[in-house]
Amino acid sequence: MKKFLSKMPVMIVFLSLAVVGLVFYIVMLARPVSYGMTYTWNHVVTEEETSTFGVEAGTEISYSLKILNDRKMEQSIIQEDNGEPIEVWIIRNGNKFIMIPGGVSSEEEYDAMVEALKANKKEWDALWSGEGEGMPVFNVNAFSIKVDFNGVDINMTCTGAIVFASVFGVIEVALITFGALSLVFFLKNRKGSSTQSADTPVVE
Repeated sequence: MKKFLSKMPVMIVFLSLAVVGLVFYIVMLARPVSYGMTYTWNHVVTEEETSTFGVEAGTEISYSLKILNDRKMEQSIIQEDNGEPIEVWIIRNGNKFIMIPGGVSSEEEYDAMVEALKANKKEWDALWSGEGEGMPVFNVNAFSIKVDFNGVDINMTCTGAIVFASVFGVIEVALITFGALSLVFFLKNRKGSSTQSADTPVVE
């Protein structure tokens, strides 16, 4: 293993992979949204929440969101194994987004509505402060989505992003470790070769 790691091509490959992998890892962790991954919240409705969710106390609810892009996401509310995902329009602003009520049916209508909202700064700011009527503000990052829905705190988790971070983190540590070892062995091997060359007597 030591002989293998001391080779220059091996050292270059490991160090390159370690650097590229680290940059990729940091970008993936810092991204505001895990696009295409599912965020899920599982909950048992309490007596106080029956009016909010419209179901009996003790009902198990699974609420999931999959953000497809900055305009659309899939929403699924499963109550006792019933529920199909539906596609809804959203507006994202940094690490926040809101769902748009029904009425938008095309990209053109969506663009016109967003443009109209942005034209009125007071109305636009009100949306993101949670004052927009019927538009709860979702706070999102790569690992979770949090929203206050009629007084109920919903904290959704992106299991896929957590698994990715854990697995790729282990791989990245291994790449950095092998890269560092390869560099050390290469330098020692090079130093040893130089010393041996210097000690070899010159035959005239």
